[in-house]
Amino acid sequence: MLLETSEVFRIEEAVRWYRQRFAATGLFENQVYAGVPAMLEHAQQAATAMYVLTSKPAVYAERIVQHFGLDHHFRQVYGAELDGRREDKADLVAYVLASEGVGAQAAVMIGDRAADVRAAKANGVRSIGVLWGYGSAHELLDAGVDILCKTPSELAAHLAETQSN
Repeated sequence: MLLETSEVFRIEEAVRWYRQRFAATGLFENQVYAGVPAMLEHAQQAATAMYVLTSKPAVYAERIVQHFGLDHHFRQVYGAELDGRREDKADLVAYVLASEGVGAQAAVMIGDRAADVRAAKANGVRSIGVLWGYGSAHELLDAGVDILCKTPSELAAHLAETQSN
């Protein structure tokens, strides 16, 4: 059943119920894509530091990364705040670059959606689109992605090649 409403109290109540369920079980109803742990091991060798930047609330993203045993790969997990701050991915990228003291020319944004590519472009950061997530090649190419990788191993090889140049 779909209920359409513009009543603020109903929308806030729906968000509260969603977050309550997501915080208890929903955030663990995921799985790590095949090849990603090995790719992260290779990526660590090519990177000075790695960060998670997500539109998900940071409080949930941190728990997800820890739950799947990926936290040791990343210096920090960044996401939106529950009060709505940094929901815009471009704002989040700008915040992380400033907070971590990373120059845009030294950074690369790896993502599976057009929002990731647009956020990178808005901040002068190179973008790599990946095709094992939710986005399509068409979506990423239309957004102006710099490089497209079909598999985690292809991304690892590209990062290793970039490091050696």
